[in-house]
Amino acid sequence: MLRRWMLLSTLLACCGCATTKSSDTARTGVEQLLISSATDQALDKISFEPVRGAKVFVETKYLDCVDKNYIIVAVHQRLMRAGAALVDKAEDAQVVCELGEGAVGTDRQDFFVGIPQIPLPPPSPISVPKLELFTRTRATGTAKLTVLAYDAKTRAPVIDSGIALARADYRQWNLLGTSPVISGRVPDEIAAATGERESPVSISTVAGRPATTTAR
Repeated sequence: MLRRWMLLSTLLACCGCATTKSSDTARTGVEQLLISSATDQALDKISFEPVRGAKVFVETKYLDCVDKNYIIVAVHQRLMRAGAALVDKAEDAQVVCELGEGAVGTDRQDFFVGIPQIPLPPPSPISVPKLELFTRTRATGTAKLTVLAYDAKTRAPVIDSGIALARADYRQWNLLGTSPVISGRVPDEIAAATGERESPVSISTVAGRPATTTAR
């Protein structure tokens, strides 16, 4: 009977989730980089030149999303690069700049080919171990942002960005337990900034899923 179950398990190939990796913090660096990279790409599509030399108040009450503080500071940075002066109160501003988001978040797709852990029929307490033949993970960060700036007195439009949409990705696949192959915009940015590739197993709780095992 045991031999039959072992043979049947070996012949089965099914799809499921790859192993989830854990982090020492609430969210991994990769997950945060997915969002910040998508945010930077979206904001880079917007020209802030029309506010050059103006006193600008940034209205953030319409911004309600994860990592909104990064978005705010990133907008401040681009305004200052454009030669604008930031002010703390709308009444002191020549231009009011409103920020909004349509989507800011991450998604993850896991693909697994192999044999899942299969418990043997009772009363046996033994399970057939999980066998991973091929695993593939793709995580993406999406940012859909809008910037609307107008004259503080006349409310005439100064900037109407429309919709600025961008995505960043992190892809990883592994065959028969060999070293993972990693690609995507986030690994490329890490390599460009540090000269090294990100740890192959650093993806963790994407889209709010809790981590279960420790990355090594």
